[in-house]
Amino acid sequence: MPAARDPGLQPERTRMAWRRTTLACAVVAVLAGRQALVGGDRPVAVLALAAIGLLWLALLAVAHRRIRLLAAPRPPVLSPRAAAAAAWCAVLLSAVGLGVLR
Repeated sequence: MPAARDPGLQPERTRMAWRRTTLACAVVAVLAGRQALVGGDRPVAVLALAAIGLLWLALLAVAHRRIRLLAAPRPPVLSPRAAAAAAWCAVLLSAVGLGVLR
């Protein structure tokens, strides 16, 4: 039988890191959405706003799932698929945000 996991502060720090990441992405999404609506062509702005919202929701879903899994006594390792999804959401959100600025 495996030894009981030391609860320590590591899971709490990881949960807080996921929350900070989603908060930072929310701020980026709001600022990029504002910029799209203020300075862009209306159909393009709506499309950019939809993309920003979907990417943020996808990142939020990955983060929420990971936060829930961290509550287990022995949380599973972050899957490569979830890590790739989170990374791609962040990269694409940044790309859409940069595209809105131009």
